[in-house]
Amino acid sequence: MRKELRDLVDCEYWIYGPAVHEFHFVIELIQKYSDYADESVSRTVEALYQDPAHEDAANEVSSDLAYYNHIEKGLLWSFALWRIQGLFEALLVDGFLPNKPAKPLVGFKSKILAISNAGYSLPEELHAELSQWATLRNLLSHAPPEHFRPIAVDRQDVEEYIQLLEKVCALLEQQKPGIRV
Repeated sequence: MRKELRDLVDCEYWIYGPAVHEFHFVIELIQKYSDYADESVSRTVEALYQDPAHEDAANEVSSDLAYYNHIEKGLLWSFALWRIQGLFEALLVDGFLPNKPAKPLVGFKSKILAISNAGYSLPEELHAELSQWATLRNLLSHAPPEHFRPIAVDRQDVEEYIQLLEKVCALLEQQKPGIRV
């Protein structure tokens, strides 16, 4: 590991800290690469159909390219879910906890517990939804699906998750003035 990575410490990590608006940057980034992949496949398929030497194979090749492109875009959206979960967990600790924990909080449950212990409250249905998304993210992280049989995560899933996180963050933000420092 490079020295710069090995020596990275909390106090030098962020300049501005995590923020809710960063969730949308993740969508923009993944959508850009998704669109680029679609355009690349379209150009390749178009070139196949214009070359008489590939006329017989064009349909089969274009079908394969579309299939692999779909798989790869699903993986990109899975990575978006993973990144957004990380941003949310960082935001819980950096943006809502009144005091920095003595030791890093490992895992989603420890951060939610710390938020609760600090005096914040979440309705049970929001807590349950957050837990379901965290479970999915953990599954994708710690037991990734097979490459050719991925879990079909798409942009709509990620946007649904972001809506939940924005709702939770807004609720926590409303409670923030009443939390003891």
